[in-house]
Amino acid sequence: MSQLSIRAVVLVGMMLLASATPLAQMSKADSEIELDVDMSHMILTPGESMNLTLTIHNNGSSIETYDVEIDSTVSPPPAAWTVTPTSNTVSNVLPTYNSTLTVVVQLAETATPSDNGMFTIIVSESDGTASSIIDVYVSVAIVYNPHLDATGVGDQGLLAIDPGQSVDVSIQVSNFGSVKDSYLLSAGEEPDLSGWWANYSSGGSSNATTTPPAWSASVSDVLAFGNSYTSANGLSSMLEELLRSADSPSNTSDFTSGGWTIADHWDDVNTSGSAQNLSLASSVWDTVIVQDQSQIPGFIRTNSDWLASKNGSVHLADRIDSEGAAMMLMMTWGRRNGDAQNPMLYSNFTVMQDRLEQGYIDYRDNISLDTSAEIYIAPVGLAFKHIHDSIVASGGNPLSPTSTFYGLYTADGSHPSTSGSYLAACVLFAALTGDSPVGLTDNTTMDATLRLTLQQAAAEVVFNGSSEYAYPWESSGAIQAMSQHSSFPAGWEVRWLDDQIENLSANGQETATLRITIPSDASPGATGVRLYAGSLFGNLTTSTLMVVDVQPDYDLQVDFLNADDAFLPGEQTNSSVRLTNTGTTDASYEYTLTVLSGPCTAALLTYASSLVVDASDDLAFSVDVGSAAIVGDVCSLRLTSTLASDASVSFVRDFSFEVDRDINFTLQGPNGAVVIDPETETMLEVRVFNTGSETETFSLQINSNATSPISLILDSASSVSVAADASAVWTLKAVASEGSLGLLERVVTVTHDSIISQNLTLEFDVQEQASLSLRGPLDGRIVVQSGNEASVMLTIENDGTSNITLDTFTIAGLPGGVNAVLPDIDGYLLEAGATYNASFNVSASAATSARTDSLSLQLLSDSTTALLAIELQVVDRTLAQLSPNTNQIIAGPSVTSNITIEVTNIGTLQDTFLLSIGAGETSNYFELSLSKTSVNLGIGQSETVVLSVRETSIGASSSGLPINIVATSTLDPASTDVALITLLPMTAGSDLFVYENDATSEAGGTIDGTLKVTNTGNSVDVFTLSSVGLDCDIESSVLLQPGASSSELPWDCEIPTNALAGTNAFSFRSVSSARSDAIENEVVVYTVDATWDSSSVAAISIGDEDLTIPYLGGSSTTVTISNLANIAVSGKLTMVGVGDGVLDIRWNNSLGEVTDAFTLEPGASEIFVVRLNALTTESTDVELRVRALIQIDGSSVDAESSSIEIDVRGEAKPPQGIELLGIEIGKQTTLQLIAAGYVLFALALLVLRFRTPRIPATESEDEEDEEEEETKQYALGPNECRMDTNRRISCPSCEARLAVPGGNEPPFRFTCPTCDSSIRVVEYGSAPKF
Repeated sequence: MSQLSIRAVVLVGMMLLASATPLAQMSKADSEIELDVDMSHMILTPGESMNLTLTIHNNGSSIETYDVEIDSTVSPPPAAWTVTPTSNTVSNVLPTYNSTLTVVVQLAETATPSDNGMFTIIVSESDGTASSIIDVYVSVAIVYNPHLDATGVGDQGLLAIDPGQSVDVSIQVSNFGSVKDSYLLSAGEEPDLSGWWANYSSGGSSNATTTPPAWSASVSDVLAFGNSYTSANGLSSMLEELLRSADSPSNTSDFTSGGWTIADHWDDVNTSGSAQNLSLASSVWDTVIVQDQSQIPGFIRTNSDWLASKNGSVHLADRIDSEGAAMMLMMTWGRRNGDAQNPMLYSNFTVMQDRLEQGYIDYRDNISLDTSAEIYIAPVGLAFKHIHDSIVASGGNPLSPTSTFYGLYTADGSHPSTSGSYLAACVLFAALTGDSPVGLTDNTTMDATLRLTLQQAAAEVVFNGSSEYAYPWESSGAIQAMSQHSSFPAGWEVRWLDDQIENLSANGQETATLRITIPSDASPGATGVRLYAGSLFGNLTTSTLMVVDVQPDYDLQVDFLNADDAFLPGEQTNSSVRLTNTGTTDASYEYTLTVLSGPCTAALLTYASSLVVDASDDLAFSVDVGSAAIVGDVCSLRLTSTLASDASVSFVRDFSFEVDRDINFTLQGPNGAVVIDPETETMLEVRVFNTGSETETFSLQINSNATSPISLILDSASSVSVAADASAVWTLKAVASEGSLGLLERVVTVTHDSIISQNLTLEFDVQEQASLSLRGPLDGRIVVQSGNEASVMLTIENDGTSNITLDTFTIAGLPGGVNAVLPDIDGYLLEAGATYNASFNVSASAATSARTDSLSLQLLSDSTTALLAIELQVVDRTLAQLSPNTNQIIAGPSVTSNITIEVTNIGTLQDTFLLSIGAGETSNYFELSLSKTSVNLGIGQSETVVLSVRETSIGASSSGLPINIVATSTLDPASTDVALITLLPMTAGSDLFVYENDATSEAGGTIDGTLKVTNTGNSVDVFTLSSVGLDCDIESSVLLQPGASSSELPWDCEIPTNALAGTNAFSFRSVSSARSDAIENEVVVYTVDATWDSSSVAAISIGDEDLTIPYLGGSSTTVTISNLANIAVSGKLTMVGVGDGVLDIRWNNSLGEVTDAFTLEPGASEIFVVRLNALTTESTDVELRVRALIQIDGSSVDAESSSIEIDVRGEAKPPQGIELLGIEIGKQTTLQLIAAGYVLFALALLVLRFRTPRIPATESEDEEDEEEEETKQYALGPNECRMDTNRRISCPSCEARLAVPGGNEPPFRFTCPTCDSSIRVVEYGSAPKF
């Protein structure tokens, strides 16, 4: 096929496509009647009705009246649905206008999902010429609603039962839901019956009025402190509506300001006269809900905002408590996608929620720690998390826009939507009341299924959530949470015989059997039984309440526990019987006492009493025994107990006792304390007097006391028989142990027939005893060397019981040449039991030879004496004396230091002495050696040894370390002499003094001067010299004596060629050769002169040199400017070039600041972002360069970048109508194109048929094209104009025709003399020139 034929086929195809496009937009409905509804799919719960809004659009050209009907033939609604328009006619709808009509859709209460379907609405013009239809789908919401009915049990749910009885009762279980369901049944105790009794009437009637719930009194008035999270959707009003729907006359109020924190609320509450202060002071609020700003609770605990909120919460709680209210913190929720402002803390919802939860717990714990306030948490955030996690667990995406979790938020992903606020209200309701919000009704416009889901989520979180949270109803007697796990009293059995109901159809009913078994000891009274039915498919539990009334059981136990009381002839005795209530209920009894037999009369002292269950009480009575009665006579009595409230209930108890004899006696010991001497036997007597009525036998026993110093022994028979009014005697022997003194006691016990006993305390006065002992050394000897002295310690002990005054010592057996010094103890008072230590000294002359003698020491006192034998031994002396020539030495690491020590034998025998070094830690730092390790010396002889020392490790104390040189006798190793020497480590150091001749130079030049070194150490040293920071020529080392200084040493240094201008520094260094860590640095400051080339001060680079700016849009690129000089520069950036007037140019530096200024240190760079925004609506090309205006060292220079090519796009003007090859064409134009298409098709065929071959363009035509391209004009920007060849312009603002001043060449700026506007003049050509 030829090229011409192909083009023809394509052209024909395009025409056909253009003509067919309008047909694709047509609808089956009449175009003059357009219908739409606000809900194309309606979901209702059984029994619910909902309004549907139908909108009728009149697309015709005349006023119309429409008939509206529901199709009952072709597409009727399912039978369970009733669809009724509020009117069958919609009148007078103007052309292009619309009108709405409400259609009421109602679902039967017995509907099930099988009733899902659709209905059709037909709208026709009243004249019948046009009509349209619209289909609406309807579905029955899946509702799970188990129901239990216990009113058939007993009397309207009140079941009377006796203790020990077991009954089976039938309970009706119904499916009030819309689908088949299976149920799990359970039961638990319900402690709060106040509401049940208030609505209970026997025989089936019920109260006509509604009684408020028991919790109403404690949550009747609720105040909220919050911010926009609380004010959104009127949360406090939602909560009030829920409380009132539960029949509580509650009121709520709130104080909410956007972004407020707990600290803000505390500041306002703490302000006298503020609204919050006055509201709290009114003391009308039962609970105050407090909510913090949405981010602060999860901040780190050192953050100032977190600390402010924590402190504010503590202060608020204390104030709220003082006003008699409880405080409940409302835990907020994590943001839907985390917090972009704090991405490290809050990366996503879960992380943010966990941190917020811990924050509120920490608030609560701090409040509990610092105050006594009542504080709780409402876990609203956990309810959000419950819904989030449930979706994740089911495999869904909680961030899907159609998910329940996503819908809890408004568009900002932070504030709550209506459903989010409703969920918060449900959590607050459950946390405050302990009642489930499931099934509560309200006026919130919300899908029934969604409402139920939110109610169930709130109940699950509060009642089955973490035990971390306590609620007010858990500690209050009036408010109790409904629990499926409450236990019954001990011994009760309440269970379903079959606890499952399976596959119960919608609206179906079955009977379940509940077995109730009561123990025989069950307490009487009413016990609530909460029956639960839990949906297996709907995750919903409902309950009902019945009451088991246990009947009372009366029983009384009577015990006569005082039969051992003394009932004596001729005397009156008071006694009692023990009464115990062994029944199941509290009871009051009346009593009578009668004598059945015996020689006595009796009377009650109390005639009535009340006993609680299991309690006991003693009933007192008196007995008079006749004087003629004898021992062993029996009296029998009867006690009758009658129930005070029912005389038919009584209990009879008989009891008896025997007439007793009178047993009594007294004891008598010695008159006063028995005087006794230690270790001396003393006799004493104990007498018993029988004051009873019969002859009795008595036994005496000495009580054991192992710690007593008194030994007591019975010296007669232990038992005696004593007639009435007679007495008997026991004889005892007492001995006091040695050392005992003073008043002491022993106890004896006298017993009658092992039943009655008495104790008697016997006192003893032990007299004083004098005794003195003298002890010397353990080995019994004193040893002294010839020419020396020795001493031993003598111990004097008063081992008697009296105080002793010491007198003097005497000594016997002392040999010649030995002197003794006896202790001076004359007049010293030594108390009983005390000791005294005295020193006994002896000295032997040097001429005394070795010998042994026995000495005898005698100690005299005012009352007794003491003796001591001791052995005296005189021995020879073996001893050396050490004499060093100095007591300290300085040692370094390089050479050895020596001292001399003279060793002299100062003993009485020729001896060999061993020499050793006791270095201790000194050996860690020094190497020590002696020239000799032993010397043999005659009496009085001397010899010299040398001690050598060298430092081996640094770290020794600068104050020195001690060593001991020890000389030890080989004849007597215990005989030693020690010389103490201090070792000082060598110290090294130096001082540097630097003198500059010339400290200024250009980069690459030199500076010079001299320096001097001083040795500050304590030893001669060699110091190595060097420079740091510059390459310098200087003497490499110097040798200096301690404290000496060198001559001035010359130096010169080279400045690097790349050195930066300004002040710089380098240093000279001196290092000790002996101590490498002994380093001294001296800093030298020098100046580098500024040098720079004006042609290369700075470099400018562009990030993107080709930019495209969309219509009325902008684009940006980066500009980097670098300082190439060795001195700091500053300046500004600007744009120059062709077309800069059509752009708005803005600069931002690397800190994000809006500025075009820069300051750069030598070698530094800075990156700017330049933003270019179009100011023109026309397309144009712009060529710009970045110019830097630079200030350097007092001069100004410029630097420019390469060119930036910018394509500025103009306004796009899309056609209306069809879209053809990406181009939209309007409707009317489309119709015209259809007609023109065929004409063009015909013309195209003629052109193709008669077209001649194309002649190649001539050279002149090419030149004309080039000339035309050169004369192409660019679009003008605001206040821009062109100058004609006569050097005239037209002002863009006032259109005045103006002559341009001579000498100005475009482009330039010019002020219009007519309107004072600034004009930018450009020339003709491909681009303006700059």
